[in-house]
Amino acid sequence: MSVDVVTVGVVCADVMVRPVEELPPRGTLSLVPQLEMHLGGLAAVTAVVMRRLGGSAAFVGRLGNDGFGDFIMGALHAAGVNTDGVKRVDDCHSSATVVLIGADGERTFLHHLGTTAQTCEADLDFTVISGARILHWGGPAITPMLDGPPMGRIFEKAHQLGVKTSMDTCYDGKGVWLPLIEPSLPHLDIVFSSLEEARHYTGRQEPESIADFYRSYGVETVVVKMGADGLFVKNGKEQHHIPAHRVKVVDTTGAGDAACGGFLYAFLNNWDLKRSGQLANAVGGLTVQRMGGAEAIRSLEDTVNFMENKTC
Repeated sequence: MSVDVVTVGVVCADVMVRPVEELPPRGTLSLVPQLEMHLGGLAAVTAVVMRRLGGSAAFVGRLGNDGFGDFIMGALHAAGVNTDGVKRVDDCHSSATVVLIGADGERTFLHHLGTTAQTCEADLDFTVISGARILHWGGPAITPMLDGPPMGRIFEKAHQLGVKTSMDTCYDGKGVWLPLIEPSLPHLDIVFSSLEEARHYTGRQEPESIADFYRSYGVETVVVKMGADGLFVKNGKEQHHIPAHRVKVVDTTGAGDAACGGFLYAFLNNWDLKRSGQLANAVGGLTVQRMGGAEAIRSLEDTVNFMENKTC
């Protein structure tokens, strides 16, 4: 099987409630105007955005034989993401999140790791990965069986097979940071990292210095996601700060994960660095305008129209 991107890492069912400004008193009931379930997780959203832009994608990993697992599989299938490399298990529930969204789009999460915590090196099907152009890891710090040396070995094997590699970092609540990703960095082509996370992983403060830290390990391309301040992108030849689109923010869940899908699509289609960053930025700008991580992306044409400030 040939595919543009294979993702591994976090996939989950997101139960999303909006708007939530405060919790009701314990033991009472409050009514909410919006409560929806969406496909979430760094690996899932990136794969779905790749498909919606016109590329191909697969997910490999582990899910439970439960309702949330059925929902996740159904959502991936509906998006056209290949799931031949998914292992279903009976001894653990699938990953799920309750997302409480404020009126300003800010989120508070209640997350159950579930099968994400069990996904390990042996679960990754290299008959699927070997057919990919890029292997993308979404979720260092919340994929404990992959963190550190295991993912380093996986990326090294991917490179030996001629597969490029990318990683989207996640916040480390345990405070370990760099040791979780350092074994992967010498075998990594692209790294995506939010500014806050990157400051912890690298010990550097400014985007350019952060990029230089990652590149010192041999990473070719660095994308620093800066939220309302846009993106900073750098490779061995050039660097750019790309301002964010000014839009009404409904829900920021998954915007950074979606942006990764946009950048990888552009990268695989030989767009230059600046335009790749602009597409990623546009994907993020569309995503924050509605609930869910990938649903706002309808097509490459619509996204490019938005990117170029035309009617979307």
